[in-house]
Amino acid sequence: MNPQAIQIENHLIGPGHPVFIIAEIGVNHNGDKDLAKRTIEAAAKAGADCVKFQTWRTEEFMADRDLEYEYASEGGLVKEKMYDMFKRLELPLQWHQELFDHARSLGLVPLTSVADPLSTDAALEAGAKALKLASEDLINLPLLEYVVTKDVPLILSTGMADETEIKDALDIMKRFNALSRTIFLHCVSLYPTQDDEANLLRMEAIQEITGCITGYSDHTMGPEACIGAVALGACVLEKHFTLDKGLPGPDHAMSADPDELVVIVKAVRRMEAMLGQKTLDIPPREQEFRHVFRRSVVAAHALQKGARLAATDIVLKRPGSGLRAREMPKLLGRVLNRDVAADSQIAWEMFETS
Repeated sequence: MNPQAIQIENHLIGPGHPVFIIAEIGVNHNGDKDLAKRTIEAAAKAGADCVKFQTWRTEEFMADRDLEYEYASEGGLVKEKMYDMFKRLELPLQWHQELFDHARSLGLVPLTSVADPLSTDAALEAGAKALKLASEDLINLPLLEYVVTKDVPLILSTGMADETEIKDALDIMKRFNALSRTIFLHCVSLYPTQDDEANLLRMEAIQEITGCITGYSDHTMGPEACIGAVALGACVLEKHFTLDKGLPGPDHAMSADPDELVVIVKAVRRMEAMLGQKTLDIPPREQEFRHVFRRSVVAAHALQKGARLAATDIVLKRPGSGLRAREMPKLLGRVLNRDVAADSQIAWEMFETS
């Protein structure tokens, strides 16, 4: 049974509804509010449904201030202390309202990943209608217990999480009766993720374990994983997004730029149309071709009135507007009430009634 759709602002998210496409600006604002606004504008122009940032206080989650991190930036490798990097890329709490309002003015849903109670409250005060937890915080059970009490939709990424850790988060959602408003995203926390690490089928395993709406947070290069995830049933798609891959910072090089996001959005919408519905119904245009491309029962040679039809008297030829092959056994042994020319379609009215 498919989970019920979840509403975030004016978007219904779930099976049978358009994929909710999140442009993950994340830290790609580089601490520059004008850059953040211009990136929001580019996401709207590319066709995204949502823009998402990341909100934290570096002192709250970094204990070792000497821990180093190496990343690709501006065509080379940069190594710096994690504390310094995160501190530089914090999203000031006072920016939230202005950035959220700007996103909404462009028809986008504004969201941010929250990392602690203070950032959670800041996001909600700025008008966030859902909360996102990044992969590293799926095991932050006190934070999960805090955000689940806020009675808004929750989006939980599962990068680095094993089955036990996913089930721990699931238990909290169950305990607070929040499963019906929870979305789990398959995610691989490698930047970038290689093709043989993407493991898109894990999304199906997550759906089976949780019973919740599922989606995919992508860190691969290119659009292929996003399209594949949608084909496998992703209801939410998150892709890192930058105004310019050449900007300095840890995520720009592996993010989609505006041209790439346009390709992804168009491909996803096309895939949605291709997926159709889980039904055996035949499309109307294809039904028209049945009469042309299929075969129907015709006389194998000239037949005379009074002849009793034998298997050698009929064959199957185009067009398919006459009797179908499954009717052939019912025709055998019947007596013709008229002459029938070779290759003429056989019809029930050609036989004597008993």
